[in-house]
Amino acid sequence: MKITLVASLALLTTDALFAQSADQSSVDSLKSQMNQMQRQFEQRIEAMESKMKALESHANSGSILNTRVLTDADGKGVAPGPMLDESFLKSLTRNFTFNVYIRSGVGFNGNGGPQDFDFEIPDFGLGRMRLGNENDTYMELTWQQAHLLGDGPDVMDVDMVYSLDVAYNTTKVSFTTQFVNGSQWAMRQAFLEGKNFIKSAPEITVWAGQRFYDRHDIYIHDLFFDDYSGYGMGFDNIDLGFGKLLISYLGGIRDDIASGYAFNAVVGNNVAQDTTISDPRRSGLYMHTLDARIHDIDLLGGKLELIGDYQFLKGGIYHFSNGMDPLNIGDTSGGRGGFFYFHPFGGSTPPPPPPPSLTKEGKPVAAPPPPPAPTIASSYWEIAFFGGYGASELFGTDPLNGKGTLAGYNLNQVLQRINSDGTISSGSLRRASKMRAIGYVVWNVTENFCVAAEGHWQYDDQGAIAAETVNATTGISARISSVGSTVRETGGSSWVLGGLIRPIYWLTDWFALQGQAGIDYVNNNRNGGQAFNPNGTLRNDAFGHSGALGVFTFAPTIKPLHRNISTYDIEKGGFYTRPEFRIFVTYAIWAKALEGSIGNNNPNGTPYGNNREGWVFGVQTEWFF
Repeated sequence: MKITLVASLALLTTDALFAQSADQSSVDSLKSQMNQMQRQFEQRIEAMESKMKALESHANSGSILNTRVLTDADGKGVAPGPMLDESFLKSLTRNFTFNVYIRSGVGFNGNGGPQDFDFEIPDFGLGRMRLGNENDTYMELTWQQAHLLGDGPDVMDVDMVYSLDVAYNTTKVSFTTQFVNGSQWAMRQAFLEGKNFIKSAPEITVWAGQRFYDRHDIYIHDLFFDDYSGYGMGFDNIDLGFGKLLISYLGGIRDDIASGYAFNAVVGNNVAQDTTISDPRRSGLYMHTLDARIHDIDLLGGKLELIGDYQFLKGGIYHFSNGMDPLNIGDTSGGRGGFFYFHPFGGSTPPPPPPPSLTKEGKPVAAPPPPPAPTIASSYWEIAFFGGYGASELFGTDPLNGKGTLAGYNLNQVLQRINSDGTISSGSLRRASKMRAIGYVVWNVTENFCVAAEGHWQYDDQGAIAAETVNATTGISARISSVGSTVRETGGSSWVLGGLIRPIYWLTDWFALQGQAGIDYVNNNRNGGQAFNPNGTLRNDAFGHSGALGVFTFAPTIKPLHRNISTYDIEKGGFYTRPEFRIFVTYAIWAKALEGSIGNNNPNGTPYGNNREGWVFGVQTEWFF
C-alpha cells in the first residue's frame, strides 16, 4: 500500500534523525513506541481495505438503485418491488438512437394570398419538384432501441423501431390545440427486428409490424418510385452466394375512401372524403402482397437489386356509407417485376502527410506539413425500372393506391351502367398495367459546388376509359349525371415524362446559392380541371388534354459546407449537408391546355386555377439527422 510505504519511509527518516541527537537507549524506547503505532495504523488500513472490497463486491452484484430501503408513508420499511437495474438503464441509453426529419415554412403567392397549394403536373400523383414548392409543414420522428435482450453472442439480437409523423397542410398560425385545419398525425413505423436466432446463420433477420419497406426515392422530386411500405412480416439477409434475399408478406387494408380516389363518386353533396367501404361478409378491401428481393449483388462497381411481387385483391360487393351505388369487384391478382441499381463514384480524401526530412546526421528537420487537400463527399447515380399488371398496377400495398381499382366503377357510374342488383361493376383492375423508369445522380463536383439531377417516365393504363359528366349548356363538369348533361370520354392510358436539376454553390462556409429548374409533361390528363373567364363562362377543360409544366426556383440558403461523417473526417461540398435555412422565389408556367388543372389543388381557393403562370415567395427550413 502507498500509505504503508509512506509511513515506513517516515519512520526510517525519523529513526535517522533521532540516532544523531539521543543516546541508544532512548532511541530503542522510542522505536518500540513507533513500531506499536505502525502496527495499529496498518491494522486500521487493512480494515478499511476489507470494507472497500465488500462495498465493491456489493456494487458489482447489482445496482445501487436496488439497495435502497423503501419506506411507507409512516417511514416503516417495506419489501422492495422490482426495480430497473443500473446496467439495463445504461444499455438503454447506449443503444438508443433518435432520428428526425423536418421541413417547415410559410409563403405567399403572387396574388397576395397564401401558399396553400403547390405546382404539380396533373394525373401523376407521384411527387412534386420540391425546392420552393412545398406548401406543408412535415415532421417525422423515429425512435430506435437496439439490443433489447442484450448484445452478447448467445442471445437473440432484437431492435425496436417506432416513427411518428406530424403534418400541417394549410392553416399556419399558433394554436393551443394540435387538431387544426389540415393537421395530420400518423404512425409511420412500429416494428421489431431480430437476428442471431439461427446460430449457423446469425446474419439472417426477421421483422414484423409496420415499416418503411426498402423504399427508393428521388429526393429533389419527392418521388418514391418504389414504396411497398406497410404491415407484414419477413426475412432478410439470407445469403445466396451472389446476393442477399429479402422475402416478406405484406397486407393492405382499406375500409375508407379518401377524397380524390373516386373522381365521380358523388351523390348530392356527399363526396368520397371520409366515406367508409365494406362488404357485409368481408369487411373492407384487403390486398395480399408477396414480395421477394435479391439485393447487394455486386455488378460493375455498384450494387444491383432484383425485385418481384405477387399480389391478390379479394373481390366482393362493397357498400359506401355516403349512399353511392355498391361496388361489385371480382377477385384480382397481378405481378410486378423490376430492378434498382446504385453506383457510387467520386469523392476525395487528403493524402497522408509526407515523411519528415532528415539532416546529414539523421536528425528530423522541423517543417510544417503542406495543407491537406479538401475532403469532398462521395457521389452516386442510380437507375431503376418496374412494370406491373393487374392488382400490381397499384404499385403498393394499398388496395386503392392507384386508379385501376375504381376506374371501371367511375366509368359505369357516369354512363349509368347499373346492374340488376343495384351494384356497379369494376373489372378495370384486371386489365390495368403500369411501367415506371427513373435515373438520378447526386454529384459533389468540388468542395463548394454540387448538383443533383433526375429524369422520370411513367406509363399507366387504368384498364378502362376515363369519363366525366358535363352540363350540356355551360360545359361545366357536373361530376354526376343530370338532366341535360353529356359525357366526355378520353383514353384510359396516360404517360408522364419529366426531369429536374438542382445545383448548389457555396459562397462561404455557411452561405450558398441554390436553384431548381424542372419540367413535367403529361399525355392525356384523365383528372380533369377547368378554368373560367371572369364572367363565369368556361374557358378550358383540361380533361383529355396534354401539356407541360415548368417550375423554376432561386433560393439563397444558409447551409453548412462541412459535415462530420462516421469516420469523424470532414467532408466538404456534400449535397445533403443540413440544416438549410432558405429564402425562395418560385415561378411556374404551364401549357394553355392544362389551364384549370394546376395551381388550384387547394379546396379553399384557386389562386392560379384560371391562369397559365404563377409565383410563390417564402421562407423554409429543412433538417434531417
